[in-house]
Amino acid sequence: MKQSTTSSLLRHVTWVSALAAVGFHAYLLNLHYSVHFNSSVGPAICDLNSTWNCSTTAASVYSELFGVPMALWGLIANASVIFLVGSHHFWGGVENKIRQSLIVLSSVVIALASLTMGALSAIAIGSICPFCVVTYILSAITLWGAWTHYRPLAWELGPPFTQLISLVAAGLAIGFVGDQMFEDSYNKGPQSQEFLTAVVSDWQRAPTIEVADYGPLAMGPSREAARLTIVEFADFRCGHCRTAAGPLKSFARANTDVRFEFYTWPLDGECNTSIGQNNGASCLLARVAWCGEKLGQKGWAIQEQIFSRFENWRTLDNVKSGIKELAESTGLNPTELETCSSSPESREAIVKHAGLGTTLGLRGTPTIFINGRQLMAEPTIPVLNAIKKAAN
Repeated sequence: MKQSTTSSLLRHVTWVSALAAVGFHAYLLNLHYSVHFNSSVGPAICDLNSTWNCSTTAASVYSELFGVPMALWGLIANASVIFLVGSHHFWGGVENKIRQSLIVLSSVVIALASLTMGALSAIAIGSICPFCVVTYILSAITLWGAWTHYRPLAWELGPPFTQLISLVAAGLAIGFVGDQMFEDSYNKGPQSQEFLTAVVSDWQRAPTIEVADYGPLAMGPSREAARLTIVEFADFRCGHCRTAAGPLKSFARANTDVRFEFYTWPLDGECNTSIGQNNGASCLLARVAWCGEKLGQKGWAIQEQIFSRFENWRTLDNVKSGIKELAESTGLNPTELETCSSSPESREAIVKHAGLGTTLGLRGTPTIFINGRQLMAEPTIPVLNAIKKAAN
């Protein structure tokens, strides 16, 4: 009786962990297509920070195998385990031994794939997808349940090579056909191939402008070593700038040969002579971000915090009262950040950044240059991938 109960428990553990993995893979698959085809905007619920970030992983070249999202492969593999466990439980006969073998082999393959993807995320991408980590843990649980419950009798009839080949072939067919169906659906939207071709053509025809280096926030290799250098001019109270921030950083973090430079061009006459009206708030936010980098290399963290609290910066007083919270959330000393953001040095730096944008003929934000040519479209992942592919 005790053995039967334990056997039932292990079977349920295998089935439930695989089912949970299907759910997480389904979310990651939707995120993958959202990132690559811009069906939605805004950060994913698993974009916690620059290190723990699902969108960065989804934007990476490692997010696909044979042109098919890894999330789709994971969904199909775990769904096959669910099917095999269910069919083993409800159907009898000699074929059950074959199903046992396939359950064990499928679980081993899923666990090895999880281990490989986890290593790539940590080493090659430098960013880890939290929900992916959940699927890795679930794959270990599935393997434990399958190995413990099904392995003892799995190979009485010998390794099921023929059935395994059939299972893999079916999975590959489902993956390629399913991916094509998704892509055909998404390509009817605003990121169609015709649209991307037009964007690349406009970018290639744009004049090349030399953008001086005035000490921006920067990530990636040097300009000399980068295949693409993306330079953005943005205002922290600009809604479109907030939308552009996620794809630009995810793309840069996912591509080690891309450099991303961020300049502030505040829509605020206090520090920007191109703007007729003063509000003080945009210039102060720019100084806070500049000081965050100067004081503790926290400029990107400050940028993320400012955009994540977008509604908090309506007035100059709101910004002043929020500096302490920005400092504490990024590990900076509030007093030092407040002092720096009101210093002549920070004011001079932001005026210089704004002046650079003005000399380049900026008319609004965000304005983006890629390899010195202005991008006239929204910087989505599909657009950036298309530009990179076309770059010399």
